[in-house]
Amino acid sequence: MAPSIDLDYLTSLYIDPGKQLPVAKTQCLHRIHIIQDIWAIPAGSKVLEIGPGQGDCTLVLAAAVGEQGHVDAVDPCDLNYGRHSYASSGRNPSTPLTPPSGSPWTVGQAQAHIAGGPLGLRISFIQADPLAYLASTSAVYDYVVLFHCLWYFDSPARIAALFAALAPKAHAANILIAEWALEAELLAQVPHVLAALARANLEVHNPASKANIRTAASPAWIKGCFEGLGVRVRREEMVLPPDGLRDGVWEVGSVVAEEFGQDVARYCGDGGQAAAVLGIREAVVAAVKGLQAGVDGVRSMQVWVAEFYR
Repeated sequence: MAPSIDLDYLTSLYIDPGKQLPVAKTQCLHRIHIIQDIWAIPAGSKVLEIGPGQGDCTLVLAAAVGEQGHVDAVDPCDLNYGRHSYASSGRNPSTPLTPPSGSPWTVGQAQAHIAGGPLGLRISFIQADPLAYLASTSAVYDYVVLFHCLWYFDSPARIAALFAALAPKAHAANILIAEWALEAELLAQVPHVLAALARANLEVHNPASKANIRTAASPAWIKGCFEGLGVRVRREEMVLPPDGLRDGVWEVGSVVAEEFGQDVARYCGDGGQAAAVLGIREAVVAAVKGLQAGVDGVRSMQVWVAEFYR
């Protein structure tokens, strides 16, 4: 049985919650609920995490596996990634626990802080391409975890290749995925769904994109990939993120910002592709107008949580 995870203690281990402590706690709470309450990863587990970024999920995994467990966290991200323009992201530069492009801390700084903390001995951060890592290692894991990381991949082909590498039981018997579902249960979630589609349809035209959303892979598409590899769904469910999880606000803010339209002109030209992306953006603007608090009233969309096995 996994030890009960202390939210306040775990949040204190982030690099600098600072004035945005409620934001940090909500991000952490979201991950605790899925890792502890839904997946129930037991103490002593050996976990491979793909795409840890700044380590928000890694900390929760390390708490779950306990002193006898271990987390290998593999990410190809540049360790200096994180200090990008806030103007083009629509995010508040004082918010430390946003996705990497909106954080005042680099990925390297955040990971180093975690590695030097009380749970650091349970974690190995590995800067490597996941496909290359899987090809080079003989390690066997109890679980492979992909938590809000698939949308960072630059193409569906790269995701499919990763799934093909994970499919053999030699690496892990269980694959756990938590990803945005492109689904809204509440009216306030609709702008986030639309903003994600707008962003994905823009970034596909930018080969050098470092955006948080590059491939908006849906649950149905992900399941289809795994089915072709003989990997089955053990269970799945939709989760309503806690109120205060700001990802929806950040993404919607970036799409309604003036810079988004400039990027459409830069990468999509003035033809049909640009018109389609701008049309989705206008749908985002219209959806936001229906919320009393505007962008600040946006709720993050549903999260699809699934467990696969071979």
